[in-house]
Amino acid sequence: MNKLNHILLAGLAAFAFSCGGSSDEGDQTNENSIYGGTFSMPMGSYYQSVRPVEIQKLETAQIYEQVIEGLVKYNPKTLEIEPAIASEWSVSEDGKTYTFTIRDDVYFHDDACFPDGKGRKLVTDDVVGTFKNIYTKDPENRAYLNFKNTVVGGEEFYNQSAQEISGIKVDGQKVNIELVEPSSVFLQKLATTFAGIVPHESLELSEFHPVGTGPFKYDKSSNSELVKLVRNDNFYISDKDGNKLPYLDSVQYKYYEHSEDHMDLFWEGKLSYIPGVPITSVSEVLEERIGDFESDPPKYMLISEPQLSTTYLEFNMNTPVLKNKKVRQALNMAINRKKLVEKIMKNQAYEIGKFGITPPLPKIFTDYDFEGIEDLSYVYNPEEAKKLLAEAGYPNGKNFPTLSFQFRVGNDHYLIASEIQNQLKSALNINIEIEGVEFNKLIENQAMGSADIFRSTWFGDYPNPETFLINAYGGIVPESMDEPSYLNSARYMNPAFDEAYERGSKTANKEESLKAFAEAEKILMEDPPFIILWYGEDLMLLQSDVRDLHTNGMRYLDLRSVYFKKREAKDKEKAEAEEGA
Repeated sequence: MNKLNHILLAGLAAFAFSCGGSSDEGDQTNENSIYGGTFSMPMGSYYQSVRPVEIQKLETAQIYEQVIEGLVKYNPKTLEIEPAIASEWSVSEDGKTYTFTIRDDVYFHDDACFPDGKGRKLVTDDVVGTFKNIYTKDPENRAYLNFKNTVVGGEEFYNQSAQEISGIKVDGQKVNIELVEPSSVFLQKLATTFAGIVPHESLELSEFHPVGTGPFKYDKSSNSELVKLVRNDNFYISDKDGNKLPYLDSVQYKYYEHSEDHMDLFWEGKLSYIPGVPITSVSEVLEERIGDFESDPPKYMLISEPQLSTTYLEFNMNTPVLKNKKVRQALNMAINRKKLVEKIMKNQAYEIGKFGITPPLPKIFTDYDFEGIEDLSYVYNPEEAKKLLAEAGYPNGKNFPTLSFQFRVGNDHYLIASEIQNQLKSALNINIEIEGVEFNKLIENQAMGSADIFRSTWFGDYPNPETFLINAYGGIVPESMDEPSYLNSARYMNPAFDEAYERGSKTANKEESLKAFAEAEKILMEDPPFIILWYGEDLMLLQSDVRDLHTNGMRYLDLRSVYFKKREAKDKEKAEAEEGA
């Protein structure tokens, strides 16, 4: 698989690029750390406060990751699982029982949900309560879809035939969790925000806001356009020199209607971090402002790395014309992905969509059959697309109905949708009506099937093909069209796919699991519910005085050890690092 050639200038790459890591020189001793300051970044849509089990958006998860902790967490540099509220854990020989030791020094944030507003100690019952939240029957509960058929007794609790989850037992500070089948991804699922531990008191409020044990507390003055987090002075973690974490005073996330506004504020020093440069600003970053990245010390840092994300078009499988497999195959072959990425996206992608829904990141997905999947994937072939459409009963697009296509509102998204609209008209002579929709509304429309085609970008909840393939799993589709269908919002149903997917999910043997998931992926190639467009690799911008911010392919941010310190010339910084070593 050949990665697309980027348009990055050689000088910029030499001086300003950080690939797949932090923005500084490493995990050095923090003797000269500076307490204080506000880390700020933009939101791409209006914020809505939801329970952890209801989270739909990556940016909401990024906010909650600073406030709410789970039993375990990701290391932001390596994405390895490490302790959080659980100080340690063990697994039985049969791989079915996990025993977690819960820390005895963890307190929930001070909040009005507690008597006198004083945060109480986290206890083992809070862990049990988290799983009861996960297994509560509720059409808005997305966490259940990830944990379905995982914990013994979970389904009985979900179906309200039991008042407790039989597979969870408490013994002093230990919590034992018994699984239905061994799992290679159970710990990774526990590291997601779905399994974040919140006090039952916060869930009993008339209006939920996040309360957790993390390094930052939610400021209730937050609103849909500005989310404020403040330092948790009672956070139980210190750095290796005994300094209490976090270093920052606060974190802010602000919504701007136009993504171009992000750039102006960043250049003015009013934003610390930009998670994705708008495609209309790529030339400005890579050409007009090259001096700001090449200077010594640099004024700004530029980061680019493959993302655990896939951008695709999703078919509404209840649209009559899209029930025809040949129509879906024709639409797949009519899209010129290479032109879309190179001309419209300005090469801000890791690779065009010539594999399946799982992004082709061999460093994360080792031993996955990407080559076999690529052999079955779709390439731009307008002649074959026309032939398939004619075989489906629509020669040269005759009598083909106009399809509605919804996407996230924004200039970048409109440019991409417009190009797709033009390509389908040119190749197949069919009409597509495009509409930009506010992101929260788009999620709702997608779950309810309110259009024929939707554009989606899926960030993996954990580094495993399962978190991508679940978007086509028929076992989570509700029976009624009146209920929202999250994850599998296409409402795609294919028994052969489901069988392979379940086989991959129900084994702890990594080789067997990956083999089954690759089989499922190949079924999606032959019977496509999606048009895979590209795999993510955005340009990220960082103010140069931001230290110890580690980036990764999951866009998982851990701000507990981030601090601000002005950069000196490279030789001086190198000498200071050696002196402090």
